[in-house]
Amino acid sequence: MTEGDKIVDLTQKIHQILDTAVDEEYFGVDELECVQGQMTDLLRQGVFWLKQENQERFIYDLKNFLTWLITFVETRTNEKG
Repeated sequence: MTEGDKIVDLTQKIHQILDTAVDEEYFGVDELECVQGQMTDLLRQGVFWLKQENQERFIYDLKNFLTWLITFVETRTNEKG
């Protein structure tokens, strides 16, 4: 799998989790603002690393965001019962 393929795969996983979380209404306004802030940071980092031609670092950041997002969704799911 190429680095480009890894970026696409991770991005798709992130979108799937977000789509499910929104459809299932796991997030309120505060949670959505938190996710938005994290995604804004991720996008800024991604632009920087891709301009530096450092796809490996962007993949690292995507993996970290995905891990954070999974934990965030699980926490919200458990809180809602």
